[in-house]
Amino acid sequence: MHGFNEQPIEIGRLQRFAMDHFHAQGGRLPRKSDEKRPEKIACIGAGPASLAAAAELRQQGFQVTIFDKRSLPGGLNTYGIAEYKLPLTDSLREIELIKDLGVQFRLGVEICGENSLAELEAEFDVIFIGAGLGAMHRLAIPGESHSGVIDALQFIEDYKTGKTTQIAGDVIVVGAGNTAIDAANAAKRLGARSVSILYRRTREHISAFDFEYRQALQEGVRFLWLTQLMAIHSSAIGITSVECLCTEIDSDGSLKPIDDSTFHLECNLVIPAIGQSPLLELLTQCRDVQLEQGRVVVDRATGQTSNPKYFAGGDCVNGGREVVDAVADGKRAGIAIARLLEVAYV
Repeated sequence: MHGFNEQPIEIGRLQRFAMDHFHAQGGRLPRKSDEKRPEKIACIGAGPASLAAAAELRQQGFQVTIFDKRSLPGGLNTYGIAEYKLPLTDSLREIELIKDLGVQFRLGVEICGENSLAELEAEFDVIFIGAGLGAMHRLAIPGESHSGVIDALQFIEDYKTGKTTQIAGDVIVVGAGNTAIDAANAAKRLGARSVSILYRRTREHISAFDFEYRQALQEGVRFLWLTQLMAIHSSAIGITSVECLCTEIDSDGSLKPIDDSTFHLECNLVIPAIGQSPLLELLTQCRDVQLEQGRVVVDRATGQTSNPKYFAGGDCVNGGREVVDAVADGKRAGIAIARLLEVAYV
């Protein structure tokens, strides 16, 4: 298509048009079977993977309940993606389609501990783990415990839910992935005087999509490459500055600090966005479910774990990829669970 048009095809706008038309026509998710199956499936986590698995299973007549510790379903679509990409109302509108199928939600309920998992195993025939990832990685530098340091996911959640409506002063975002850029853009829209992204390597190494990077530049976000955050300084009134060190990439690809290159940047808010850790507190308590480097090991074709009663999908399996990957995992697992229960039912 680039031979006919110099501009890239805006797939997101095409998707938005299709979904707006779908909703305008009163669209609903179709049922694939009128049979009411007695088997019950529990989904842990209300993110894209669980929602996809639940929809697939409910369309085939199975009884599905989704558990989540938060008060709203949707996972990162609801809480962790900045509003310009997916407004909160859009996320909840899609969830209404799944509720209309008859999927049950138990929100504000945290599944954690052997007792709660044992209760699930007793009540449900199959358990799908779609709990995503855990807390953001820590910076491990002096000053990071200050209240003016807010991890990117919490910052975006506060922005989307209206808890944070305005920011004054200078903001430093640490990291250069899609979440970091989301947080930086949100900070600009909340009125920050300046927003700078610090990254230890160069533009060529960032994990963010190119269109995300270009969007940040348009928003007025500044990028500081080959810059390592070393410390956060504060006074009685709050954070005052961050201490940084310039780095360079050695011939073997490793980072090397540059001597006498320390400098300070004025700053009032620091937003770390350097990745999330595995949700080990939950995953290690799932009976006989094998883990590898903090991820659930599954059969990729079915999503089934080493415990045949448990299936899994999304970030807890792939380590943190795109929403479409989580949805695909959930749908595959839903199909596989349905086949498993149909065989058992016969």
